[in-house]
Amino acid sequence: MPKHPSTSTTPDAAAFYATRRGEQTAALLMARLAPLLPDPTGLRVLGLGHADPLMARWRNLEAARWRASAHLDTALTRGETGPRRQNAPRQPSPRQSPPRQTAAPSCVVPADCLPFQDLSIDLLLLVHGLELSDPAPLLRTIWKVLSDNGRLILVVPNRTGLAASDDSLPFGHGSPFSASQLDRALADAMFHPERKSAALSAPPALLHLNERACRTGDRIFTLMGRRFGGVHLVMACKDLYSGVPTETERAALPFPRRIASLMRPRGTLTELDPSTRCRKGSPCP
Repeated sequence: MPKHPSTSTTPDAAAFYATRRGEQTAALLMARLAPLLPDPTGLRVLGLGHADPLMARWRNLEAARWRASAHLDTALTRGETGPRRQNAPRQPSPRQSPPRQTAAPSCVVPADCLPFQDLSIDLLLLVHGLELSDPAPLLRTIWKVLSDNGRLILVVPNRTGLAASDDSLPFGHGSPFSASQLDRALADAMFHPERKSAALSAPPALLHLNERACRTGDRIFTLMGRRFGGVHLVMACKDLYSGVPTETERAALPFPRRIASLMRPRGTLTELDPSTRCRKGSPCP
C-alpha cells in the first residue's frame, strides 16, 4: 500500500533542511543534479514542492528573467509559509521585461491547480511533490504552465532506494516510484525524459559525516546503478506530438471492393462491375 503523509508523523521539510543532515542532503542532491540543469539565463524559473534548498545552490540562477518558489499545500511542504499566504508571485508581462529579483517569493499552491498562466514557465524544478500528491493532475497542470520548449526537472524518491525507507528523511514519506513507474507516469502526462541520473545512493547514516565523506560515499554507492539510488533525477520535455498518429491510417480492405451476387446464375455480373456499365452512344447488353 502506498504511504501518504500525515500531520502527526510527517516532519516539516523546511525544518529538516535547516539541520546539518538537511544541508548535507541538499549538497549531495545538487552535486548530482547540477549536470542536468540547463543554464537559467533569461529564462522563467519556478521551484515547486519544496525546492528552496536546491534553488539556493543553483549556479547562475540570479541571471534568470523571473524566478519564484511555490510550496505545495501538503503537510511536508507547506512549511512556515502557512496556508494563509496563497497569493501567487507576480509574473512578468509578456510585453515588458521585469526587473531582476534579489529574492524568490514563495507561496502555497494546490497540486491540481497552479496559479500561473499557461506557457508561462521555462524551467520547473519539482522536489517533494510527485510522491506527495496524485501524480496525474499535478503533471497535467505542470504541462499546461510549461512553455513548449520548457523543461521539467524532477527529484523523486526511488522505491528500491534506501532514502525512501528512512522516515527521518523527507523522501521517506509519500509514495515512492520505481524507474518504470516514473517513466509511465511521465508518458501518461505527455512528457518525454531526456536525461536521467540518481542521487543519495549511500546509506542515510552517512549524512551525519562531513560533506567530503558524504560525497565520497555517495559516489561509491552510485556505481551500483540507478536502481539503488535514493532518488530519481530526471529532466523531461513536453511531448507535443504524443497524441498525433505518425502515419495515415490504412484502409481496412487494401483491395478494390467488388460486389458479387450469389443469387444470380454463374457468369452473371452485378451492375457495379465496370465491364457491364453502359456507355453513351452504345447499346446496353
